Amino acid sequence: MRIGLLAGLAVPALALAWPAIPVASAANTPTFRDCSLVGGLDPDFVELIGAKVTPEGTLTVSPKTTALTLKASESSDPKDNENHVTFSISVTAPGVATRAASGEGTGEVELQVPLRRRIVGRQYTISWAATFDNGGHACPGELTPENTTSKPFVVTVAR
Repeated sequence: MRIGLLAGLAVPALALAWPAIPVASAANTPTFRDCSLVGGLDPDFVELIGAKVTPEGTLTVSPKTTALTLKASESSDPKDNENHVTFSISVTAPGVATRAASGEGTGEVELQVPLRRRIVGRQYTISWAATFDNGGHACPGELTPENTTSKPFVVTVAR
């Protein structure tokens, strides 16, 4: 009886003394979309690679830039990075035909974002949608507080 009582007290005490597992979270930035679940759990994300961020927080590319890369990635949590990811994008700009791409893979998917007919001042809107965790976690979606609705990337061709 006494051993059971000690064990009954020791387990909760050990749980309280154990270091807390930090919750990962990241806010959206000009080149990053946080697809974490509620509470910062499962920090999956979408990242735009190759555009420059101005001091004002806008995205630019030079007229020589023919494409950017957009990556959808599972979190680095153990075993989570082994899950299936599906990813689709579309690129629109005034006077340019809409381009679309999609892909799927394990852990992450990178897609090339073509920038056609680049002239100074043209803006490209890059829309995206990703599904993580073998189809169980859509982003944007109601369970991803930073991205409940679509937040496309907008890139301008600069000098």
